[in-house]
Amino acid sequence: MKTNIKGKIALVAGSNRGIGRAIAEALIARGASKVYATARNTESLSGLVESHGDRIVPIALDVTNA
Repeated sequence: MKTNIKGKIALVAGSNRGIGRAIAEALIARGASKVYATARNTESLSGLVESHGDRIVPIALDVTNA
């Protein structure tokens, strides 16, 4: 099954490294208009923001804190 990503908006948890970062970058590469990228520390998302500008929106998210 092929999903059309172009123009879509996505939320990706753990976008600062590993699989989360790869997914965020793949979504942008396939035409997502915006990716809300989460990490505990939004400064760790600066590389994504520098690479993709306002298409990446950094959001602080810590799922270990109820």
